[in-house]
Amino acid sequence: MHLVTKTYWGPNPFSSRACVVFRFGTLAPTEASTLMGSHAEVSNYLSSRYGYAPPPKPQEAVTGLAAVLDFLATASLFILNHARGDLDASGYRTADASPVLYVEFHDPELTLQAVKLLLRMSLQFNAAKTATFDATLNRFWDQCQAKHPDFQAHTLITAAKSRRIHFASLGKKVWLYGMGAHSKTFFETSTMEDRTGGSKTDKLSGKEVFRVVGAPTAPYRIVLTRSELLGAVAEIGFPCAIKPIRAGAGRGVTANIKSPEQVAFAYAEAAKFTKVGDGIMVEEHVPGRDYRLLFVRGEFVACASSVAPFVTGDGVRSIGALVDEVNAGRTRSLSRSAYLRPIKVDDSVRETLSVQGLGLHSVLPIGTIISLRRNTNLGGGGTSQLFATVHPDVLAAAQRIARHSELHSVGIDYITEDIAASPAVSCGKFTELNKVPGVPLLLAAGFDIVKLGGRFLGEDTRNIEVTLFVLGPEQLEKFKSSYRGDCALFLPNTVAKGGTFRRFESSHFKPLLTMVLAYKSLDALDIVATPDFLDEHGFPTEHLSEVIVGASCMTRAIAETLAMLACKVRHV
Repeated sequence: MHLVTKTYWGPNPFSSRACVVFRFGTLAPTEASTLMGSHAEVSNYLSSRYGYAPPPKPQEAVTGLAAVLDFLATASLFILNHARGDLDASGYRTADASPVLYVEFHDPELTLQAVKLLLRMSLQFNAAKTATFDATLNRFWDQCQAKHPDFQAHTLITAAKSRRIHFASLGKKVWLYGMGAHSKTFFETSTMEDRTGGSKTDKLSGKEVFRVVGAPTAPYRIVLTRSELLGAVAEIGFPCAIKPIRAGAGRGVTANIKSPEQVAFAYAEAAKFTKVGDGIMVEEHVPGRDYRLLFVRGEFVACASSVAPFVTGDGVRSIGALVDEVNAGRTRSLSRSAYLRPIKVDDSVRETLSVQGLGLHSVLPIGTIISLRRNTNLGGGGTSQLFATVHPDVLAAAQRIARHSELHSVGIDYITEDIAASPAVSCGKFTELNKVPGVPLLLAAGFDIVKLGGRFLGEDTRNIEVTLFVLGPEQLEKFKSSYRGDCALFLPNTVAKGGTFRRFESSHFKPLLTMVLAYKSLDALDIVATPDFLDEHGFPTEHLSEVIVGASCMTRAIAETLAMLACKVRHV
């Protein structure tokens, strides 16, 4: 099979999004016949095994090679987004001299792999080979998990798309949303200002904030060595909790400790997540549920609570079998699994069962519910729910904490037996602050993803005016020599800012564009490119206010691209 590919890094004649275009040369008769006959089998395999759902077909049936291209267009997006991904655009054309398929990308190499993988599966499909296909897909999803946006970024990207706001990766889980003076840069859901500022949210720093604002919190002691442990436990008393000071997501935390034997286990668990020189906290156990209160810019957004992973007995199956049943619905696709993780059967689960006189082979009576962990975090397989009613005293104390922290967003943990009661009545206590404030907890509880992402972005995150000039080489040089604007990007690698021109030896124009759009002083941007550059690479961005086209510069590819973009076009 002869397959020619081309990567467009922005709007192009096929799509308003960056995409890889695949042109199919002449297919051998056997290849064409095999593809047309087996793509439906691959579709059924993906549907039954991983939940692939082809979009509804038009009334007029799609047949022949068009049916194969239609499958490749939808199935490639499915496998690209299954583990992680925010890709929407794909399609095909059969009217050109050779059939064309186009698929959006986060990483062009992964999109290329996705299409080639589906083609290979279609040409080699055999029901006996599904285990091999499973292994291949899981290796592919490992790569997607490493290179595609994580679920925190997914929340903000979804909100940005709903408002047509520019977004771009800056690498290492850092993303830019909006442009210039109206942009924000986030690490996951924490602004870079929060990440690099002086505010600390480890467990010990949280205790100090609670003390300063007068919020109720449990007494505690910090131990640096095992020899200090029993003395601290004796002072705090049973039941107690033992936790590492700096680890997040419930790692190393053991609550409701009631015996010296459990103390030894809990200390060993906490030590796994404690660096040399850091202490381990011994804290009075607070009975009740753990609630997470999310504040953005000092304003309350929502309250959710996680529940420790559990199983319900049926009088027949073992606890291990019941765990397997729960895990069957918790796949690599977090969005399809409602952001719930599988329950990992580890030493913590075995210890929790042992304390209850149970093991993985135990069979529970019908209707009996047992917890599998002492902590409730989603990462350990827990579930969550939203709470609309929070006592005003709890909210007032939490707001004091949020505003004192001066963080753009913060998750505040509060334990109580009744969230609708005041701390004075329920004896509830604040326990932790979190700079990355638990987006999955809210999503797993059903909070709307667009609304949630929008709260982080805020109304002041938006695009600036971006004008694209399409000029011939001579026109471009003349424009460049006379340019007096505030800021311009002369593609591929020159930036004019404040009357100074700087040429960047960058390997690609896209990171340079992202760098320029992150300038906090930028109120508007001019981008200048030749028709040849745009025909080869695509437009620099879909978020254009105006496109100004020089004489004799309107190529067919540029005209087709402009037809898809909602921007003003002017000829000069």
